[in-house]
Amino acid sequence: MQLESRGLGYPGGSDLRRLRVWRFFSSGAVQDAIAGVAIAIAAVPFLGLQSASLWLAFILATAALEGQSRREGHERPGLADLATLARSLAGAGMGLALISVPDPDAAIAGLSVWGAMVVRATVVDYRRPRQLWYRVGPPVAFGTFRQIGIAIEHFRVGEPQLIAADLSILALLLAVFIVVFMTLTERRRTFDRILWEGMAKTRQLEDAQRVAELAEHLAGSGHFRIDQRTLEVSRSTGLLELYEIDPATNGNAYGEIIKLHDPTDQARIQEMFLEVVRSRRPVTLEVRCKLPDGRIKYVLTQCNPELDDAGEVTGIVGVSMDMTEARRRETALSESEARLRLLADNISDIVIWVSAGGRILYASPSAQTLGFTPESLVHRPLVDFIHPEDRARASQLLNRVFEEDNRDVKLTGEFRFLIRRRPDELVWLEGYANAIRDPEGRPRSAVINFRDVTERRTLEEDLRDAKTHAEAAAQAKSEFLANMSHEIRTPLTGVIGFSSLLARVPGLPTVAGTYIRKVIASGETLLAVVNDILDFSKLEAGQVDLDPGPFHLRDFLDEVIDLFAAQAEAKGLRLELQLSDPTPEYLLADRSRVQQVLVNLLSNALKFTEEGSIRVEARYHWNRSVLEISVTDTGVGVSDELLEKLFQRFTQADGSISRRFGGSGLGLSICRQLTELMGGSISARSTPGVGSTFTFDLVAPPAGDVAPAVPAEALEDAQDSLRILVVDDVEANREIVRALLEAVGQQVEEASGGQEAVSLAVRQTFDLILMDLQMPGMDGFATTRAIRQLSPENGTTPIVALSANVLPEHVAEAERAGMNDHIGKPIVPARLIATINRWAGVRVPAESVETQP
Repeated sequence: MQLESRGLGYPGGSDLRRLRVWRFFSSGAVQDAIAGVAIAIAAVPFLGLQSASLWLAFILATAALEGQSRREGHERPGLADLATLARSLAGAGMGLALISVPDPDAAIAGLSVWGAMVVRATVVDYRRPRQLWYRVGPPVAFGTFRQIGIAIEHFRVGEPQLIAADLSILALLLAVFIVVFMTLTERRRTFDRILWEGMAKTRQLEDAQRVAELAEHLAGSGHFRIDQRTLEVSRSTGLLELYEIDPATNGNAYGEIIKLHDPTDQARIQEMFLEVVRSRRPVTLEVRCKLPDGRIKYVLTQCNPELDDAGEVTGIVGVSMDMTEARRRETALSESEARLRLLADNISDIVIWVSAGGRILYASPSAQTLGFTPESLVHRPLVDFIHPEDRARASQLLNRVFEEDNRDVKLTGEFRFLIRRRPDELVWLEGYANAIRDPEGRPRSAVINFRDVTERRTLEEDLRDAKTHAEAAAQAKSEFLANMSHEIRTPLTGVIGFSSLLARVPGLPTVAGTYIRKVIASGETLLAVVNDILDFSKLEAGQVDLDPGPFHLRDFLDEVIDLFAAQAEAKGLRLELQLSDPTPEYLLADRSRVQQVLVNLLSNALKFTEEGSIRVEARYHWNRSVLEISVTDTGVGVSDELLEKLFQRFTQADGSISRRFGGSGLGLSICRQLTELMGGSISARSTPGVGSTFTFDLVAPPAGDVAPAVPAEALEDAQDSLRILVVDDVEANREIVRALLEAVGQQVEEASGGQEAVSLAVRQTFDLILMDLQMPGMDGFATTRAIRQLSPENGTTPIVALSANVLPEHVAEAERAGMNDHIGKPIVPARLIATINRWAGVRVPAESVETQP
């Protein structure tokens, strides 16, 4: 089938000129002027040239006046109608004048003028009533008056037989005029009605056309029609827009559309048209076309046959639609589905889609890890595959998923799932549920992502077991440290205590005094090792709490320096202190912990320096509220590669230092932990053979002016004589305490155990009770509670723990048992006396004593 397209033609120059000529001669004024020329020429033989010329001049003048009045942009309808009426009157008058001439030819000419006027008005102006009356009225009126005049003339001359004929002719003329007028009026009405209906249908068609064009534009479609007989093709604008063809530059637009397809698709299109004609049924075809700019577009076309009454195909109507975006989306969707399928096939998590009733709608292929095919899970309740003990929790999770107020709540749970063919084996799966909601926000289904956490649960169980074992080991370590501390401190109490008492005996030989001092120094060294181990253990467990308070910086440094003055002097070393200005007078920090770090650094400096000096330098950084203290010595020094090892626990620079100078290797590690606990740090720099500098800093804001405190070591004697009960199961300890207290004027009673202490407390009133904690039978805690409950005399007596149990938990437990203070063993005489002075004359309020076990 060969198809051709015939587009709409545009008028050329010759057509436009013909149109203008036609419109010029269709004007009523021009027609009247031409008719006037003809009538004037015909009237010259009967009326004379002058009369005919004057009449013609009047006709031409009124015609020109009407033409000017009807010119576009200068319309004057009233003046134009007046000119038309004047010409009609002139024409009727010309007809009457010719009829009045006693010449048959003149009468025929006059009647012809009237008839031409009536016929012209009837044919041309029948749709315009006013114009019709303007043109028909004058000749009819003149003719009527003429016939009436003839009848009057016949009556006057005495010819009555002609009067009836005249009146009959007049009646016939009027009847014909009325009939013609009525017929014209009815036809005008009919024409107006048909014209109105046509215009209405035209508007409807135009509206439908606009709607169709809008629909085509929105849908990216267009339509066409092929006439089977003429093979003419009509097409919509939308079809050209679909193929992006400009109709102004392509007369044969449909032919250009066909050429956009490759030869194979052109043959398929031809075959589609033939199939519509053969089968008389709709046929659909999708083809590709290459647009003028090179882009590829997919077009779907459906052709329907037009059939006549005989069932023969008279035409083909087709609709073409742009399917490019749909195909692009289908391709993207297909690729997305392929990626999702690839993800679902390879993901280890199990994805389940469940309905609101809890039935499985979809299961990912990874469900095979449970021994089930995805198809076997569909349409079955999810809880059927969960361990019976976990089904209630799983149902609760599903119910929460479908609650409307849980839109932003994270819903998770861990459940045991059954494995097919292995009923004794379970798998722990962790589920993350998300509701799928409809446009109104109501949950309709849910997607649950299950992840295998069996290994994690096993590791958690192992971790819990390991934690239990670690806690047990830590508890055993704590108990071991506590026992070892107690067992070491108890004999050290005797060693240091009796050595101190022996050193006070007057008249000792010099050698004996030297030996005693060495015994005391050895005991204190051993005590320092024990204290380091305990401090390190507490730091490791996070049981060290700072106790910040205001202290005088200069006095503090002087006191610490004085502690090592004798040792430095004995080794011939210079001990120097440098305090950089300006510094606050008072600082807020834990004085004892700062002293512990500084004492450790000074002790090391004295230990590793044989000659030269040791300098302590303190400076204050106001912008950061940080105190910085440096200890510089001229000792053996340490190499850079070994310097960092100094701050590791149980580590020294090398084994030779430990063998030569001793030490546990914990001191600097404790210093680092303490400085970090106080918000600072510690560092060192050293040169072998030259010396070392250790620097630490800590946060210590200025504290302002405070009253100076009296150091405990300055209290040499007790202020009052008190009755003191000493409770300890070790006789040597009781003897040392008695000797120290009686030396300062105190009265001492002894009890070797808890029961004896309770018995004495019930019978006697004491001012102070010193209580050992670890004793056989009734320990110090139980003894304290019994005294508080059973002894009215000593229910408010201060009770001070005097024990080798110095760990924080021991101190806290002693406080809960009803004790008011704690003194650690070995006993420091100055601290013992200071504690006694602090509680001298004090009675503890009964309501502040806790006696609950």
